[in-house]
Amino acid sequence: MYLMGLDIGTSNVKVLITDERGNVIAESAEEYPIYSPIPGYAEQDPDLWWEATKNSIKAALKSSKLNSSEISALGLSGQMHGTVLIGRNMKPLRPAIIWSDKRSISQCYEFYKTVGREKALKIVCNPIMPGFMGPTLLWIKENESKTFNGIFKVLLPKDYIRLKLTGIIATDFSDASATLLFDVRNRNWSDEIISALNLPREAFPEIFESTSIVGSISKEASEETGLHAGTPVVAGAGDSQAGAVGCGAIKAGVASSNIGTGGQIFTTLDELTVDAKNRVHTFCHAAPNRWCLQGAILSAGLSLRWFRDNFAQMEKIVGAFSHINPYDLLSKEAEAVEPGCGGLIFLPYLLGERSPHMDPRARGGFFGLTLQHSRQHFIRAIMEGVVYALRDCLEIFRELGVKIEKIIARGGGSRSNLWRQIQADIFRSPIIKTKVEEDSAFGAALLAGVGVGVYSSLEKACGEAIETIGINEPDWERAEIYERIYNEVYRNLYPSLKNYW
Repeated sequence: MYLMGLDIGTSNVKVLITDERGNVIAESAEEYPIYSPIPGYAEQDPDLWWEATKNSIKAALKSSKLNSSEISALGLSGQMHGTVLIGRNMKPLRPAIIWSDKRSISQCYEFYKTVGREKALKIVCNPIMPGFMGPTLLWIKENESKTFNGIFKVLLPKDYIRLKLTGIIATDFSDASATLLFDVRNRNWSDEIISALNLPREAFPEIFESTSIVGSISKEASEETGLHAGTPVVAGAGDSQAGAVGCGAIKAGVASSNIGTGGQIFTTLDELTVDAKNRVHTFCHAAPNRWCLQGAILSAGLSLRWFRDNFAQMEKIVGAFSHINPYDLLSKEAEAVEPGCGGLIFLPYLLGERSPHMDPRARGGFFGLTLQHSRQHFIRAIMEGVVYALRDCLEIFRELGVKIEKIIARGGGSRSNLWRQIQADIFRSPIIKTKVEEDSAFGAALLAGVGVGVYSSLEKACGEAIETIGINEPDWERAEIYERIYNEVYRNLYPSLKNYW
């Protein structure tokens, strides 16, 4: 049996086909842009997601040499928090406003004022931040009234692709729980908050468990993608939760460290745990009747991408001619630099920051620059700074009494042995590498497998399909260097600088 997973990411769509033993048969991806018509805005065209999805599905099917009827089911994963507005003609009313958008800062204050800070935090179990669906809808109501009045349904990014594939409007608990319009404790839309904000309750879709079959490939979608009409499609999950499934982080005590465009430290909760100081997020897991604790930083791999795009043109040219990933070249350069970068420290706040500071006005920077520092130091400092920021999140988990027994590396950053070793040394924990790198798409495929009975449970799916291929153990001499820098310097930089941004 074969399963397909789709991940509607921030920079591209990824399509993966796997068999029930976890062997990836084919993969394909296609990029699309982020538009920023005004500084601080971040938008994408949902129809470009669909075009990229169609092309990637066709490419994966062609590469697999399978008949599309051999695909038993399809699962969806996608970037979280974003807002897609659909009119009655089932077409987008405007470009999607995605998670990294900052236009709704003032609406976050309005949210607290209207609902009440204590009540809001008790219900949604998360701080109110720009880029999430709740404040975004308030901004649209106040600034684009014609668009707001034309809303038929409000969807999350992956759910728009489901609509195009099946004609069904639906979402899942994990993705809905990250909108700030959801009662995380009771696992349903919060009628109280939606009413208080004067939003149309009927616009919010029905919610399903991530493994539930909610529709099937329509005849029209079959003609556009090459998928077999009638193929079951499950609800799927937000990319963090789907990625956790794809790397096996579905039990308490197991954490994942994701270095993708953004970064997350993630762990599973059997019982609801909420940070009273609202420094980290609590969402519903893709695993039924479980929650997850997540620390999220906004500029993880994005920080290294910023450096690549602005200061690594030679690596991009060499990579294109030699078929070597430019990031591999950058990682190799960074290996030549000693741990700690001779005192050069990077703050990865290029888009502001979420965990633990929840400060959209925070700004990135390099600290400790001297004449002795070279280009290679900057590369390694970026890699180390991202992990220091993730360590901030991990410390909050420990403060809340959440025990972490092992950490699994996820995302594009997990491809770099150096970045995995930096995590092992800064986290002071072994870092596990699993076989499949595109874990969100892989997790979506596993959710589909559970939905159609290929696996009897998520635990069975992860046990049968996920393979560990390596472990980076901490180097305790390097770990002590990082521990000193983290405690004596890094942790003091944000509180010292925050009043200047």
